[in-house]
Amino acid sequence: MALVKPSRRHLLTGFVATALWPRRALAQTRAQREVLVFYYGWYGTRVRSGADIHWLNPDPARERIEDAPNYPVGGPYDSLDPAIIDRQMAQMKAAGITGLIASWWRQNDRTDQQFPLLLKAAEAHGLKVCSYVEQAESAEKVADDVLYLHRQYGQHPALLKLDGKPVIMLFDRLMQVIGLNGWVKARRLIDQQVPNAISFVGTANTLKEISARKSAFDGLHIYSMQFETADHHWIPSLWRPAFYRDWVKAQAGAKVTTATILPGFDDRLQKDRTGRRPTVKREDGGPFRRQWKAAIAAKPDWILIVSFNEWHEASQIEPSTAFGMRELQTVKDMSAQFRH
Repeated sequence: MALVKPSRRHLLTGFVATALWPRRALAQTRAQREVLVFYYGWYGTRVRSGADIHWLNPDPARERIEDAPNYPVGGPYDSLDPAIIDRQMAQMKAAGITGLIASWWRQNDRTDQQFPLLLKAAEAHGLKVCSYVEQAESAEKVADDVLYLHRQYGQHPALLKLDGKPVIMLFDRLMQVIGLNGWVKARRLIDQQVPNAISFVGTANTLKEISARKSAFDGLHIYSMQFETADHHWIPSLWRPAFYRDWVKAQAGAKVTTATILPGFDDRLQKDRTGRRPTVKREDGGPFRRQWKAAIAAKPDWILIVSFNEWHEASQIEPSTAFGMRELQTVKDMSAQFRH
């Protein structure tokens, strides 16, 4: 789900965020610690959905998918299959993950059809769910989508909450399409209908963007960690601690602070991704574990994992024929350290 690399100054510039966040003074109590994973429900199979959806020319005999570097254990699956969802939830729970950030694209599409299935399964497994709104045609359309989500699902007990309100997270495409002013307008339209009823976590890619956007959101996160990780391939031992320390420090005063990690990244099989692309090699799993340690040391409230099952970009921790359960075991080990 990566976009083009954002233009930015180096993230290790000194910065301390002191401004207040919306609708509150500086936090007196911290948000509950969570380990959350980005999740994608767009997959389909011929048997269940009549076509291979997001699995390009799968070849079970060779364990190969044309547009994905890795192959899932058990082969391609259908995201609308309750048995698949139950299996995934069980894997998350066993790994110490507390919730999932579910990619949501539009009303009545596959991700929307799947969302109530996720909520039902999450409740059964003791997990939390929030939607990750990915599209932004206009401020009015964003407001309409958010209000739809709130009307349809806002009272479900499995929803992730912050400050007692359900959380909706927003991908950076929103800022790239409608901009900060567009989001401020969308939030105003939302609050006119359901005043102060939802906690919003937006995207920021730099410390400068945190400073510029913090007054418009209840929290911020970075998704596209592949750019940072790939850029600092040669000096990761110096980069990791400083990056996470400064990143979390910059969020001071938020309702929640976040740190994002990823086990690997390779989207070069995507035909629409041209030019030099960032790649993050998994090696023996050590880089992922070291990211965990640096993130934990920075003391965020939430650690976000990219991703459970973004197979196109090879960032998945879902079991693969290449890596087995290794990444889930790392999550289990490190989430226990983080949350206790």
